Amino acid sequence: MLISLLKSSRLKHYFFAFCLLFLPPTAATADESSIVTTQVEGTFAETSSSVRDAIIGKGINIAHVLPASDMLHRTAPAFGYKNDVYDQAEIYEFCSAALSQKLARLNPENIVLCPFTIAVYTLPGQPNEVHITYKIPKGKPGSEDVVEEIKALISGIIEDASW
Repeated sequence: MLISLLKSSRLKHYFFAFCLLFLPPTAATADESSIVTTQVEGTFAETSSSVRDAIIGKGINIAHVLPASDMLHRTAPAFGYKNDVYDQAEIYEFCSAALSQKLARLNPENIVLCPFTIAVYTLPGQPNEVHITYKIPKGKPGSEDVVEEIKALISGIIEDASW
């Protein structure tokens, strides 16, 4: 069943994006302190729109919006899951050209830090508690100052969106 589901090119795209975003590399794992979550009261639609507007308000283009909950809802049965993790969830992918230039010039391997992501989600049974989450990036040695700029950018976006 999984093989037939993955034959769909759209599903392959979502599955691949999900793996890239949610699975840590085998050489390192994210500790709890590398994930920052802000909880706000409101609706998913309002909060997601506010995050979108805050990113655009910083003069940054959104590269992609990953409908994470849709993909997880759709694929859960193939993996034997009956309950949904999220009621609604989207992941915004975006990058600052200025910060990307700085990162890449400090160390070409830093390219994996782009795009930056912010997830917005609600949990089942909690429609008015919206979570805004991001992972603190960690660049190659010597990139600490630019990483601080990225953290400031992302936290500023969340602050603007949290009204």
